[in-house]
Amino acid sequence: MESFVIVRGYQRVVEVTAEVDGIISKKTLRAAFQLEEDVPIGLFRNNRGLKCREDDYFELQDGWNGAEYELRWEQERRSRPATPAGQDRARSRPSTSMDQNKRPISPYYPALSPEPAPSSEAFIQWMFYLHDQLHGKATTICVHPHFFVTFRHGTHQKFNLNDTMKMYRAQEEVGEENGIEVSVANINEPLDFVLLKSQFDVVKLGPPIDHPRESEPFTLVGFGNDRGYISYLPGAIHYVRDYSFHNDDRRMGPFILGSCASSRGDSGAGIWGSRGLLGMNFGCTMMPPTLHHDAITEAAIFSAKNIICPSFRFKDAFMEELAKEEPAKEHGKVTSPPRKKAAVMTEIDGIGRLFGKEIYSTGHKELTNFSGTDFEPLI
Repeated sequence: MESFVIVRGYQRVVEVTAEVDGIISKKTLRAAFQLEEDVPIGLFRNNRGLKCREDDYFELQDGWNGAEYELRWEQERRSRPATPAGQDRARSRPSTSMDQNKRPISPYYPALSPEPAPSSEAFIQWMFYLHDQLHGKATTICVHPHFFVTFRHGTHQKFNLNDTMKMYRAQEEVGEENGIEVSVANINEPLDFVLLKSQFDVVKLGPPIDHPRESEPFTLVGFGNDRGYISYLPGAIHYVRDYSFHNDDRRMGPFILGSCASSRGDSGAGIWGSRGLLGMNFGCTMMPPTLHHDAITEAAIFSAKNIICPSFRFKDAFMEELAKEEPAKEHGKVTSPPRKKAAVMTEIDGIGRLFGKEIYSTGHKELTNFSGTDFEPLI
């Protein structure tokens, strides 16, 4: 059987061959991600750094074959040649106005602003929907090859554990021939999400899941339009500290806030950043109650924020379900019966051959324990 691990690193996903004894070298990882030899790297599993043996091999731990890991390094520390090409020639010629007008290094380096939000090609494979009789398409997001999340409020309040339903890819229309059957695996009321599960892997790999950062740009992806097509809105992470509120005497949260004013149909919309899935859209903040004569002024300065459930909460949920699956798999394994020990044969003069399992010494010859033995007379 082929031995490999799935390694993520800075928007890249690579299958890397590992040693059969559960170790992988730094050299192999650097080659897979085209890193220079002097770039420090770390290998992580579930956000926990792995032990490095002799400063050259990572120990992958139990259940490593086919498992997912994350490779981390500092982008700004990628190596460059000590003497760049043409440097000697540059020293021999006088400086020019072009040299003097070179763009200076940013004073914020290396704390650079986040990368731009991704386009649809980066995440469309992980976008799905449930058919909603009242609202049409209810956005659903893939978070693992066979786990998905959607919102809990509204028509999804009727969902109960183990209920089954059909799910469809975002760019497909409803039809029995292309529906994927999923069941309700977990319901989180305070965070307003439902975890769905399929019986097989719908995609090869789930999306990268990361913690949102303040001011990070994102793309909101849902069905917030009248035509039922998937649509996109730009935004940025506004607030990453715990945001909670009460709804019908129930405490909701903790959430985070974004700057995108989502619309009807964007419940459950995916919040995608350059590093992967950041969260799922719950809804929008409402303008606080205001006296009539102040309403116009308040409306002029009020800016709605979208309420987001952070994606690491989904990972916690499906990891819990995966942990439940492991004992079931172990219980279902067929084990071979224990091999019987070979019977011990002892020959005693005048009696015959005795077959048994235990031997003790008489001081002259070894004899068997006669209880439960077979007897074969000598001829």
